[in-house]
Amino acid sequence: MQAASDAVFSQAAAPASVPATLSPAWGAAAYAAIGRIAPAPYVIAMLATAALDRDDLPLAQSYALRLPESVVRTELLGRVAQARGDEAQASLYFVAANDVFAIRREVNRLALRDPVSAYALQSRLTSRLEQTATHPDALADAYWELGRLATQRGYADRAHRRAWFEKGMQDYLEAVKLAPLAERYLIAAGSQELNLNRPARAYVFFKRTIDGNPASGDAYAGLGVSAFRLGDVASAREYERLSRSYDPHSHFLHTLHALLQ
Repeated sequence: MQAASDAVFSQAAAPASVPATLSPAWGAAAYAAIGRIAPAPYVIAMLATAALDRDDLPLAQSYALRLPESVVRTELLGRVAQARGDEAQASLYFVAANDVFAIRREVNRLALRDPVSAYALQSRLTSRLEQTATHPDALADAYWELGRLATQRGYADRAHRRAWFEKGMQDYLEAVKLAPLAERYLIAAGSQELNLNRPARAYVFFKRTIDGNPASGDAYAGLGVSAFRLGDVASAREYERLSRSYDPHSHFLHTLHALLQ
């Protein structure tokens, strides 16, 4: 069985290794023989994977359908649908399987040409993760991704910009609620409050970031931008100095420096 597995995945093996010398076809044949003796689910799943690797989609689907209801079965059916070019069906399978990485790839692809659909797909995944009580870190990251997509849409859609920014803000707040010490989510929330022209609220999020990481160049720069928007130029200059001392390449620092100039 180990040799058969090595053969199935031989194309991913290091060039000088023993598995690289094995034939994927031999591995599939070996698993087919094993399947006739002991048709365990993991054997059937491996046969479906081998069929997918050689683009035999009807066989891959037939093997996947023989599996009991499970994440593995759903994910394999999603891969078959994706290989056939049916991205909509593939996305439904991947959401059902909680396949975060597959959905992220599809979301990134959609975001380039259809950001509204990208947001809707990410929203379905987030709801699914919430229903299945997945790890809070994964759910927080899903909400952060929603916020990022909404913000991106806001920049592109001037007529509905504020509505998209508000939507993104709510998503960032959910991420902060789930991971209240995560710098990335606090910075995102503070930045969005600035997008919404609420510098006093932004200041609170950047200050919380500093409380957790006193060496955050982005957070000091965010405090500086917030202070500048509130009319406190002297504090903004001091925050610029602190930000530069910790991270002279901070994205926020460039924004703050431009304001002070």
